[in-house]
Amino acid sequence: MKKITCKQLGGACEQAFLGDSFEDVARQSRQHAMDMFAKNDADHINAAETMKSLLANPTAMEEWMSERETYFNSLPDVS
Repeated sequence: MKKITCKQLGGACEQAFLGDSFEDVARQSRQHAMDMFAKNDADHINAAETMKSLLANPTAMEEWMSERETYFNSLPDVS
């Protein structure tokens, strides 16, 4: 199992996500983002604006996701 933070995934805080795969933590991150948007958290909303620019370019988004997955896979396992 690995640990990665919201900030390491392009977000705005140190909320940690634990998972056996990048898909596990990405799912947790999406839920966290929705929760923060519902609370109108300005830092997370600003981070989402930055991510929107990636969505405008599918190739850039795929590259970013691939880089994040590679980064996640390089993290040490936690106990």
